[in-house]
Amino acid sequence: MKRLVLPALPLALLFACSPSAVSLQPGMWETTIQFTSIDLPGVPPAELAATRAMLGRPQTRSACMTPAEAANPAEHMMNPGGSGNACQLSDSTFAGGAIRIHGSCQAPGRPTSQMSMEGSYTATTMQATISSEIHAPAGAAGPQSGRMAGTLSAHRTGDCPA
Repeated sequence: MKRLVLPALPLALLFACSPSAVSLQPGMWETTIQFTSIDLPGVPPAELAATRAMLGRPQTRSACMTPAEAANPAEHMMNPGGSGNACQLSDSTFAGGAIRIHGSCQAPGRPTSQMSMEGSYTATTMQATISSEIHAPAGAAGPQSGRMAGTLSAHRTGDCPA
């Protein structure tokens, strides 16, 4: 049985924004994502429990946001490092301390996903709720869709290494 591969939220959704009076400061950022709801119709109970246990734990990453990314991160961050996510934003509001981002990712032969993030930010912090709906490619065996929701918390930890 071919499994539905659940892509991680692209780093783009962590920092995607348009220019505003309050912008994110470049530097090292630590981001924690925790999924609080995971729904995978058709997945056997034991596999669903294992997936929930794995993705329900806080997942923390540190990454350097360059000055260019902080000035206009959406363009650069939607497909970090040429990852092949083929992601596009349909709505991107990151202004006045408010975050509202909706996007979709689609690449041939890979699951498609619709993602959203809503919350608030300062120059050095972000808090948001996140959600993702994932659909398997046409003709794929196994689960055809899944939904996940959770929280994102991020803060600047200092300067990037030289």
